[in-house]
Amino acid sequence: MNEFWRTYGRTTVVCVVLGLMLLLDDLFTGPLAFISGSSQPVLEQYVAAAFCFVATLLIARYIKVDILNGMVPRRTGNQVPQLVTDLTGALVLFLGICFIFAVVFKRDITALVATGGASVMIIGLALRDMLLAAFTGVLLNIEKPLKPGDMVKINDKWVGKVEKITWRATFLVTGAEETLIVPNLMLANAVIVNLATPDSRMRRNIEVVIDYDTSVESAERILYAAALGAVGVTYVGSPAVMARRMERDGVVYNVGFTISSYTDGMKSDHAVIKNILQCMRDAGITVTFPKSEVIHTPRRARIADRSLDTLRLVQQCRVFRSLPAPLCERIAGVLIERYFVAGAAIVKAGERRDSLFIVGEGMVKRILTDRDGAHLLNERFIATEAFGLRALFSAQPQVATVTAETAVLVYEFERRALAAMLAADASLADTLASSLAHLAWRDSKDSVAGVEPEPAVIDRLTNLFRGRIHAAYLLEAPVLGNEAARIHQQG
Repeated sequence: MNEFWRTYGRTTVVCVVLGLMLLLDDLFTGPLAFISGSSQPVLEQYVAAAFCFVATLLIARYIKVDILNGMVPRRTGNQVPQLVTDLTGALVLFLGICFIFAVVFKRDITALVATGGASVMIIGLALRDMLLAAFTGVLLNIEKPLKPGDMVKINDKWVGKVEKITWRATFLVTGAEETLIVPNLMLANAVIVNLATPDSRMRRNIEVVIDYDTSVESAERILYAAALGAVGVTYVGSPAVMARRMERDGVVYNVGFTISSYTDGMKSDHAVIKNILQCMRDAGITVTFPKSEVIHTPRRARIADRSLDTLRLVQQCRVFRSLPAPLCERIAGVLIERYFVAGAAIVKAGERRDSLFIVGEGMVKRILTDRDGAHLLNERFIATEAFGLRALFSAQPQVATVTAETAVLVYEFERRALAAMLAADASLADTLASSLAHLAWRDSKDSVAGVEPEPAVIDRLTNLFRGRIHAAYLLEAPVLGNEAARIHQQG
């Protein structure tokens, strides 16, 4: 009540008094006309004009205080510029004056309206940009095509998160933590892409140019496996790899994927590109160079087509990486190439298939379960990684089920091939045992990067694997130390 009295009290009292004088003209205007010697109708006109003028002041104050500076800021969260409120009050006052001259005094207001219109036109031309920006701000706050917190792209040029929207400008925070102030006048005709609507999902696309020497099928498997195996990326659906177009330097492939939140766009791109480069490096292929350049570097052996270069695959596999080149050539010569479609089972837990598999292209998933069928281990293998070591070197059943996560190309190293090699060269068992020992130590919890293992540890592990190979392939038992013999007897 006190606030109402301070804002409207005195003006309301004057308006009520003037209204009563008009209603009770015989009690007020008649005696005043007699005392002043004026005509009563003329005096009533002036009282009516005064009433209308005071009522106009009340209406103008209500629009400025309760609507423009009250209701609108509460609903939009922004204050109306003072210029807008002042111009609105002046417009209401001008309309009230026109009403008084036209209705109360019965005068022709054509000249007054023309003068007022010309004045409004001049003021409008002078303040055109400011008024247009203000009204654009009004529309942005009412229609809400974007709101604070949304990630938007304006004219395919500026990208940022909306911090606030005022009547003059919209404030964006860019990815570089810079504040970008975009005038609302520019937004009136801008193309705005709101990345936060209809939801937070976002489609990302990465283009990779690969040489024509790599088959489309191989590139598709490698890129799909790389995108699927990117660490820390939350996908909505599966990635898609498409050959988009052929250029002078190679085939342009598009790796498309949808992430759950647009805020993770740059982080997801980084993870996918990082994994693509790693998988391409493992596959021995690189992003193509322009054909007009002269590259003074050794040509890398390509293994995107594994049937042409299995030696490179064997040399990059961790199991055989430390073996001499002639032995790798012998292993590469006995590998069997096998293709599996996505979802196909390569081996099953408990299966007697004494083979080691090297992934050439794509991705496979290994699931280890306990007796109750609960999943104990769920891991993935990509190009140059191998599984089935125990099955091949210890003649144990497959301990896990391995399925093709994508269309996959694997190379199988069978038991009979290894048996033939061991029969031809018995010393091969020592070489393989030493390689397996170093691999087991690197995978153990005791290994430290850059630190060589103790010779005694490697000797113990070598004896262990040598004993398993001799037992699995019925070779002549080696001379073992006491500790190694005990381990061998225990299995």
